[in-house]
Amino acid sequence: MEESPFYIGNFSQSGREDLEDLDFNDQVHAVGMGAFYACPNLSRVVLNKNLNYISPLAFAECFNLREVAADSNIIALAHNAFARGGERSQDQNARDENSLQDQKCGRAGAQFAARFLLKNHSYKQDGGLVYNAKWRSILFALDKDLAAIEFPKGTKSIGWYAFDGCEALQEAAIPESVEWIGERAFSNCSALKEFKLPKGLEEIAPLTFSGCESLESVEIPLSVRSIGAAAFEFCPNLKKVTVSKWCEIEDGAFDKGVEIHRL
Repeated sequence: MEESPFYIGNFSQSGREDLEDLDFNDQVHAVGMGAFYACPNLSRVVLNKNLNYISPLAFAECFNLREVAADSNIIALAHNAFARGGERSQDQNARDENSLQDQKCGRAGAQFAARFLLKNHSYKQDGGLVYNAKWRSILFALDKDLAAIEFPKGTKSIGWYAFDGCEALQEAAIPESVEWIGERAFSNCSALKEFKLPKGLEEIAPLTFSGCESLESVEIPLSVRSIGAAAFEFCPNLKKVTVSKWCEIEDGAFDKGVEIHRL
């Protein structure tokens, strides 16, 4: 997505040495992937009341960032948005989008994000989850060792990367109230065998279940109208799915050999 008054583009401000104190204006609604990656002198950020989405690695490797003030309207914040992977070389590969997207978030980055969010009473931590109680949105799992998830009542959305890398996760009963699930929300959940998506869900985002190596069955409601690229890639045990005859399936959404039945 291109830079606009409402969106700070992917890696558009990365590496800036002049940034120290960042106060977002009220026009900004979303911060793109790696937008402020490795800004060495950034120490303070104020997130405005209209900001809803903070993408993966948005503020990663900002080692001097000490203070973040968050308003109550964030509904998706990738768990690795504030990842700090340790000292590393600053060559061009460090800013390459493809290599960065697959980096694991250090626990320190997720804990940092949780601390500043929980200073605002709209955000809660319960059962290993950090979520926005005002908008009933799951942001991320702080506990990566979760074997099962108990979702807060009335949950409406599950953010990008929310449970990415929760390798022990075996059960996830998604409430029927959920309307939106972000990219990579359940990627690399290698113990997950069965999954039932909520009725009324209209889209399965790209990479949502990528790398769920044990996934054997997934119940896709007929309300789903699109399945994004690589949504179920690297799921070798998934052999058959049933979808609506109206559902658009992007190339590479499933591994080769998966039987797709339409109703």
